[in-house]
Amino acid sequence: MAPYDKPEFVACLKRTFATCRQPLPDGEVLSVYWAKLEPFPLEAVAAALSKHLDVSSFAPTPAEILKHLPKRGDDRPEADEAWAIAIRAADEQETVVWTTEIAEAWAVAQPVFHGDEIGARMAFKAAYARITERNRGLNAAPQWVVSQGHDSARRKEVLAQAVREGRLQLEHAKAAVPLLAGPGGEKDEPTPDAKAVENLQRIKDMLRGWQSAHDRAAANRERRAREAAAALDEAKREIGRRVAAHMGARP
Repeated sequence: MAPYDKPEFVACLKRTFATCRQPLPDGEVLSVYWAKLEPFPLEAVAAALSKHLDVSSFAPTPAEILKHLPKRGDDRPEADEAWAIAIRAADEQETVVWTTEIAEAWAVAQPVFHGDEIGARMAFKAAYARITERNRGLNAAPQWVVSQGHDSARRKEVLAQAVREGRLQLEHAKAAVPLLAGPGGEKDEPTPDAKAVENLQRIKDMLRGWQSAHDRAAANRERRAREAAAALDEAKREIGRRVAAHMGARP
């Protein structure tokens, strides 16, 4: 959590304590809660408080909240970092190294990104929290994959950086598609990384379909707006003609 999350954090904690019919601790005790929970995203803390209420009628201690939070160090970017990675996919020239979880959350947010970036960010973070929580419950590790952009020079830079950061293996960075031909020229069963790329391709196909639908809807709105404006202008002219005819008919 960031410092600006503190008011919302205290509000979440206050609601939890009120639900348990307990008074909110004083400022000194609240600082202990903040210190213990600050490393986690606000959305994850709020979800942990909600989970606590599912299993206990007593106000939670920091230790009890931590039980419902994911273990740190599982290589998943937090929501804000994941969003910063995801929005690079809005530029078709840009190569993006992201997890399939980020790609899935971006599929939710992308249709509204160009018209409402704030709304898209909120939708992305909510979806990302839900997706990562689901996968942690399944004990599924994050899978880093490549979404290639059209800029080949930039692609090399991005892949080299991903290798340096340990998010991508060198052999995967070198391969355009990590699906190898087996003996006899037949393709082997896809590896987990290849399956992740296939899933990512399906997501990209959905994004293109949603974008087309979004563009068609925008075009229809513009056409209806033009028709309405033309009808209004014609109505105004008709009123003007009637007024002029009425005034001309007067003695």
